[in-house]
Amino acid sequence: MDAETAHHTVFNQVKKLQKSDAFLKLVHDFTAVKSASLEVTTSGLTFPNPVGLAAGFDKNAELMPVLAASGFGFLEIGSITARKSEGNPKPRMFRLPADRALINRMGLNNEGAEPVTQRLSERSISLPVGVNIAKTPGIHKDTDSSIQDYVFSFRLAVETADYITLNISCPNTGDGKSFEDPELFRKLLMAVLPHRLSSVPVFVKFSADTGDKELDELIRISEELKVDGYVAVNTSNTRSGLKTANELLTKIGNGGLSGIPLQKNADERVVFIRERVEPQKTVISVGGIFTGEDALRRLNAGANLIQVYTALVYEGPQLPGKINDYLRNRLNRT
Repeated sequence: MDAETAHHTVFNQVKKLQKSDAFLKLVHDFTAVKSASLEVTTSGLTFPNPVGLAAGFDKNAELMPVLAASGFGFLEIGSITARKSEGNPKPRMFRLPADRALINRMGLNNEGAEPVTQRLSERSISLPVGVNIAKTPGIHKDTDSSIQDYVFSFRLAVETADYITLNISCPNTGDGKSFEDPELFRKLLMAVLPHRLSSVPVFVKFSADTGDKELDELIRISEELKVDGYVAVNTSNTRSGLKTANELLTKIGNGGLSGIPLQKNADERVVFIRERVEPQKTVISVGGIFTGEDALRRLNAGANLIQVYTALVYEGPQLPGKINDYLRNRLNRT
């Protein structure tokens, strides 16, 4: 079964099953790990544990009950866009088992900001839930309409989200220059941040492919305009050092790489960002976290929280529990 079909097959079955309280209790008893030593408070929010679900898995906020029961400490919904998007033509998601990685060019497929934020407003779970916002595909980034596209989604999300992540590095929608262009990035923040609420922190998500000089400038602008924190890293367009045959990579074509190959980059980015931001700022690390050891390494490097996605494909739904169990034992020993 191809990767996207497998995802949606499981997704739809679990979506039906999560209506049963007995099923949710079974999932919780099988996977969740609870310990006061795992609790994290940052940016005014309290997380029962530091292991979160990265954006991209539950784009439309449809699996929140079962994901909460699975032992996550927080969820990030989206990416959402102002208008509904069907995404790119299929196939658009591919497994690289030899590298324990994925390549995707989904193209921001989602139902749109209004139905997703409405669903989010009706949630019954107590976990913090963030909303990841991106630009509707087809609108060129270097236009005023692209900025207003973000603002539209932001104004809806800020009423229902516990935090908001501005996704400025979507690698699969090549329509104009990236929002990681410092001038355009400043314009985006200056348009969006006046609509923020003091109780809803705003984070910025950076690409794995952003160079040191450019990232340093983006962080400087973010600190100047009082962004609350950072998420790093998003997927990468590079293919260097992979075990997967070049012939297969050529056949797959373009897309964002995630999983184990991003580990070194993501490790380094935590340190890079933490050295440049105020101590109270939140840093969320994502990219190639498969084990408790990976998570602890990121936390020790300066991350407050971590997120997983690709590892769920390879490790299964017990992953957050495994990571939290490892962290609980290590924290108890120290």
